[in-house]
Amino acid sequence: MTIVAGTETIPDQDNPAPKPEAPNYAFDPRDPWTQTFQKGLERAELQGKTVYEVGIGTGINAAFVLRFCGASAFYGSDLDPRLIELAERNLASLSPEHAGQFQPVKGAVSLIDTDEARAKIAKTDVVIACLPQVGDPNDERFSAFREEQSVSLPEGADEQAHDHIAHYYPWAMFDEYPFNAVGMGLNEALLRRIREHAPHAEVVMNFGARIGTGLIFEMFRANGFEPEKIASQIVRQDAGTDISFFVALEGALHGTDLEREFKCYFFADEDGKKRLSAHDAQRLLDQDPDVALYHEVCVVRGRPVAE
Repeated sequence: MTIVAGTETIPDQDNPAPKPEAPNYAFDPRDPWTQTFQKGLERAELQGKTVYEVGIGTGINAAFVLRFCGASAFYGSDLDPRLIELAERNLASLSPEHAGQFQPVKGAVSLIDTDEARAKIAKTDVVIACLPQVGDPNDERFSAFREEQSVSLPEGADEQAHDHIAHYYPWAMFDEYPFNAVGMGLNEALLRRIREHAPHAEVVMNFGARIGTGLIFEMFRANGFEPEKIASQIVRQDAGTDISFFVALEGALHGTDLEREFKCYFFADEDGKKRLSAHDAQRLLDQDPDVALYHEVCVVRGRPVAE
């Protein structure tokens, strides 16, 4: 029951449902990350609830949650202001009967850092998000970290594609958050804001588990949420995503007590049985940039822990 692939049909069985509009500056809604996320959203018990998506993207999740998960209202915002209008168009096309239940926050919104976003989040039952977990390759602090670990940036990784902000985040801006050290600063910042402005709201977040689910769970617990994995899939690593951060991170921990606790999880097979370190994965990429590498994508629900 996925809405992303254009396979659903509307009441007239002779007419296939319209496919979403997805320009090159938006995250591709046919991506397996979206498919995994929607599996989790189906299991997240959203019936009759108010949902806020941080990073609305193309609006595919808004249409899915309203049409198939039975949410009563859907809020959303995005750092890229163009995406709100795109989301409205896609919702009107994919599920017009639910368009009136979508109340977006207009303009460029980082996390939930505007008065309107905070007002809506305060009325929200469940916050959903799929945020970048890799620092911007052009970030000065990130560059210095790579150089310190003698890790080279792969050719072309520093070129800013149209959808750059959908895949990377400004690492140095979130250095005050402890889990920024493992690429989770943006996600941790969101968890803290939710606890502050919507202390009773649950969260459902989509992650690339290249650092392992154990660390992701630690981040949830450290910020007042009890985590539960509700969906998971082994997916192919996007060929355009820079993994030098994970290589540098392994290098920084080599020979320390933390080396035993921290492991990167890449795989050489789509069944996730042949584990690779980030260094192993990078060596394979250096030999063949088109080599098939895999990692887990998982959906984690966090329930707020009473203080």
